[in-house]
Amino acid sequence: MLESSKPKAKKQKPKNKSVLVALSGGVDSALAAHDLLHAGWHTEAFFLNILPEGLSGTGLLAAKSVAKHLGIRLHCLNEAEKFENEVISYFSKSYNKGLTPNPCVICNNRIKVFIGLSLADSLGIDYLATGHYARAKRLSNGRTCLFKAKDLKKDQSYFLHQIPKEAIPRLIFPLGDRTKKDVMKQAAGTGIFPLVQKESQEICFLKGNYRTFLEKRGLFNNLPGDIVTVDGKVLGRHAGLYAYTVGQRQGIGIPDKTPYYVAALDMKNNRLVVGKEHSLWAGELLVEHVNWLVSPDIALKQPCTVKIRYRHPGGTAKLELLESGKVRVCFFSDQWAITPGQFAVFYLDDLVLGGGPICG
Repeated sequence: MLESSKPKAKKQKPKNKSVLVALSGGVDSALAAHDLLHAGWHTEAFFLNILPEGLSGTGLLAAKSVAKHLGIRLHCLNEAEKFENEVISYFSKSYNKGLTPNPCVICNNRIKVFIGLSLADSLGIDYLATGHYARAKRLSNGRTCLFKAKDLKKDQSYFLHQIPKEAIPRLIFPLGDRTKKDVMKQAAGTGIFPLVQKESQEICFLKGNYRTFLEKRGLFNNLPGDIVTVDGKVLGRHAGLYAYTVGQRQGIGIPDKTPYYVAALDMKNNRLVVGKEHSLWAGELLVEHVNWLVSPDIALKQPCTVKIRYRHPGGTAKLELLESGKVRVCFFSDQWAITPGQFAVFYLDDLVLGGGPICG
């Protein structure tokens, strides 16, 4: 069992352990592989070719260069079809349902971790490592749980919360106890900088606006309808609800002394509901299909922090488990632009309790 996300050679006896590293072609995963290898682990790596046809990527060339530089075996898997079925399909269907998806959450669970662990099993490898900024730590009760990274500005535990709790004991996050600044400084001395690709903040399969992506692939329902205020007043027409998300300000096309924001997508009546800034504050939401990483009792017996999107600072809330299995989140203070389709993730200090998609 791992005692922390940062391997320690003496305690974990890495010479008797093996790890499979997910190489993306970026500096973070490259340094993760470098550190595990130099800590004495038997290290192999894999690269997932998941980009749809026509979207070129430099990740594979970078991953091959890093693996060659480190002298480790690299497994290259073409999983574009699975990515299309699991992630892009989810992405397009969400927008057509009036929801705002987060494809990185789905990809980490259904693609990177699922395929990575399956490959590790077939190779007889013990652990799976990634360059995510998160931590896997063993508690006093012997269970290994998911925690936020030391560098809260780079923490990516939000994107990992859908991973099954049974998988967490096999995950290693070598960068979890470090800051991004320290990682970049260390990477500069390893010789991997010239080999890796430039970091990108974009969704990997999007090169430009997501609306353009959906239009080119015919993955949307383009049905014009009314733009109405929260009290039902018709202000104009929209070209299709897929092009809007809750909290959006730009592109509505309704000028006024103070700006309008998208308050809701009324799919039943095909109406775009808009309101002023104050109308987007709310104190409750519902979460469905919750993936619990700890016993629900831990989350339900005390207030916790709930993030309603990745960049959200989090709000203190009380959780209530309903008979339907959904969770009602009651914030101590109102939150802005609660968006159906985005994920609400529950935390107790740095411990990730679980989370799921916002459904109301």
